[in-house]
Amino acid sequence: MGCRVLVVDDSDVLRKIVSFNLTKEGYVVEEARDGLEGLEKMKSNRPDLVILDVMMPHLNGFEVLKRMRADPELSNVPVIILTAKGGENDAKMALQSGANGFLTKPFSPLKLLEEVRRVTQRGG
Repeated sequence: MGCRVLVVDDSDVLRKIVSFNLTKEGYVVEEARDGLEGLEKMKSNRPDLVILDVMMPHLNGFEVLKRMRADPELSNVPVIILTAKGGENDAKMALQSGANGFLTKPFSPLKLLEEVRRVTQRGG
């Protein structure tokens, strides 16, 4: 498979959970602690999918997504936005900003895998 996923979240615990579950399924996972680090890693090693938290220091998820969509090299990379519970508008904003999907925290590993599979199925 070898699908490369970049997980951008300031929570060490959440990154570890996502990485563990995706690695177990055969995905190649890289991690970034904030939006700036995430963008740097995307430019140096273009991922097949980005999982992006909204609430982060330096650059929040929506800022990162906006920059990705404005960058010709990153504009086609699928993005799943992670939103905190109760952020009803986050989901709408995520999709309007060009996200391909979103998950509300806390989410089950199964839900994560379903969303990742759904978003990465670009014609096989």
